[in-house]
Amino acid sequence: MIRNNKGLSLVELIIAIAIMSILSAVIFPAVIRYIDKSKKAMDVQTAQTIYYAVELAMTSGNDDAYEGWSVCGGLGNNYAGTYFVSADGHLVQDGRKKKISSEQSGQGVYEIRLVAWSRGAAYMNKDGETYENVLFKSSLDSGKDGDRQRAFTDEMLYCMAQEAGRGGFDSSNKKNRFFDSKDGLVMKYRYNKEIYDNGTKYKPECWQIYRRQDNGNPEIWVGYKIKGGINVPVVRIYPNTATEYK
Repeated sequence: MIRNNKGLSLVELIIAIAIMSILSAVIFPAVIRYIDKSKKAMDVQTAQTIYYAVELAMTSGNDDAYEGWSVCGGLGNNYAGTYFVSADGHLVQDGRKKKISSEQSGQGVYEIRLVAWSRGAAYMNKDGETYENVLFKSSLDSGKDGDRQRAFTDEMLYCMAQEAGRGGFDSSNKKNRFFDSKDGLVMKYRYNKEIYDNGTKYKPECWQIYRRQDNGNPEIWVGYKIKGGINVPVVRIYPNTATEYK
């Protein structure tokens, strides 16, 4: 018996490579889309968990917590956590100095105010060390209104099994409590890709809990933190999830 050990010819090899390239071009984008869709679904599930914890804290029977939920609704117009957003779950404009028009109101634009937030992505501090905000913190850190709002945040943290974050501002040391850790995120934000909205590019990194001003209901958004400690919402995750996450 004569054994043929020639292997593939050059033409056969080129054809095989071409077929593999075609298959990769078809399959790889589908795999990426599947992975992205899976990450989005996990983010929506996380947002739902946060939402339920907020609702549980609101209805826990703790009068101080219920009052604390309403604190941000009565603050002045210059409050840094005030924004106007669209019915489909996107940022319209900063609400600190501007008001929405009657036309925008008729189109479903409404006002939200920040209650608490947590960084859902790792960040690097000024010393080059990587840290993560693993616990939710109140948008107000001190003062009478801060104490009232923290009554709600503490109840919510209890419902989320994040008791270590309770207490907020440490009056003995005159500084905020330490919410950072190298131990990993409790509620990680997984879809860490840039989102385009009205021609502007955003890369969300923070979970944000907002109080809807027209009916007092909670909403869970993802956004980012800018210089000066101000959180900016980008996309509503729960309820009524924006189209980017469906």
